[in-house]
Amino acid sequence: MQMSFFRFFTLLFLFTSTIVLSQEKIKHVVVSGESVYSIAKKYNVTEAEILEMNPKAKGLLQLEMVLFIPKNSKKKSEEKKIKFTPKGPSHKVEPGESLYTIARKYDTSVEKLRDANPQLESDNLQLGELLALPKGIKKQAEEKLSKAETSKIVKNQSKLQKHVVVSGESFYVIAKKYNISVEELKKANPQVENNKLDIKDVVFIPGTENVEAAEKKQDREEKKKTREEKRKEAEINKTENAVVATTSNDADDTVSLTHEVVPKETKYGISKRYGISITELEKLNPQIANGLEIGQHLIIKAGAKSNEVKSETKVDLPNKDANDVAVVSNETGTETKAEVLPLSADAAMKADFLIAKASENLGVRYRGGGTDRNGFDCSGLMFSTFRNIDLTLPRSSSDMAANSGVKIDRSQAQKGDLIFFATRGRWVGHVGMVTEVLEDEIKFIHSSTSSGVIISSTKEPYYARRFVQINRVLQ
Repeated sequence: MQMSFFRFFTLLFLFTSTIVLSQEKIKHVVVSGESVYSIAKKYNVTEAEILEMNPKAKGLLQLEMVLFIPKNSKKKSEEKKIKFTPKGPSHKVEPGESLYTIARKYDTSVEKLRDANPQLESDNLQLGELLALPKGIKKQAEEKLSKAETSKIVKNQSKLQKHVVVSGESFYVIAKKYNISVEELKKANPQVENNKLDIKDVVFIPGTENVEAAEKKQDREEKKKTREEKRKEAEINKTENAVVATTSNDADDTVSLTHEVVPKETKYGISKRYGISITELEKLNPQIANGLEIGQHLIIKAGAKSNEVKSETKVDLPNKDANDVAVVSNETGTETKAEVLPLSADAAMKADFLIAKASENLGVRYRGGGTDRNGFDCSGLMFSTFRNIDLTLPRSSSDMAANSGVKIDRSQAQKGDLIFFATRGRWVGHVGMVTEVLEDEIKFIHSSTSSGVIISSTKEPYYARRFVQINRVLQ
């Protein structure tokens, strides 16, 4: 009797399992001309899913061979997720966007955005995916220019200053460089498709309408000048030095700051560099009313007390333009770092977000040139992390040290700052991001060659000996 019950339950289990399995997969008989690719396309599944269920299908398919096709394909579920259509206001994910940048766009929080989109399984967004916006938020109407407006903007571009895109630059980086908003920059460049910039693309800088016209006028004036006039002007200026303080013979012992004009410089660029107006510059230098000439020495500041300018002082600006970047020095030859204010509330929020994103990669292996979870190198981890806030950093640690943000004193370090180490002799060869600042210790996340993505400390002897500098990137 017990044996009969056992057989009954065994047969019942096998019958039930067969029904369940038949519901989870489809039986397909191979016909002439079919391949794994064509079968996958037919059933809207992936080739990998077919091969996983049918290991024998890895070779050539045989006629009348039976294959099992999954009913619940990952591909179908992903497509279903992408095709999710919110009932209320929504946002379509564009290239480079993250939950953080979308939340900022609509003045809401990442948490509220997640709550409004329970279909999201992670923070990784699909291009073109529709996200529901939290209640109470109205979708911002995208400003679409008419053909007439676009034509007018393109026509006026000839009057604007040109900027040639270099590696690592985005609309955000360029806008920051020229102290304008991203929206203004995008509006002035409707020719850029999908807001995607490539190396050597030309963008036009709004607010510089008179710069190019002035440069053309300068060229015309220079052609009119005779060699004798140039010689006389050179005689007048030959005793002055570029960007140095020189003492006058006045009794009050005052000094003047001067600047030597280099190729491609404009009055606009010089005035912006030293924080004075073009009118003030022309008032101090009446000879430039008709334009600039390479090699001219311009007075930038007159009448300063001699104790105000003790030595050569060039300002280390957070700018990639070779004409605007110089080295800070003082009488002793030691480097002077910029004084910066503590992080604003907005910057502190960005720092916390960046630390959280970088920490998602803890344990990922080191891979030279890597910028994803298949492996990161040190600069690749920083490059990938900062892209989450639409900030594109250079692609090497040495370039980051030289061209990203502003160099600050170690005592001013805060979370979100970049920290650099000399692992190649005296040169910067490694970078990380500050995650915590204690009294005499800085902790940072980075990708090490031996352990992959980890959090380390400046108290560790290896890093204590090799520390070089800290850069403030978040403003």
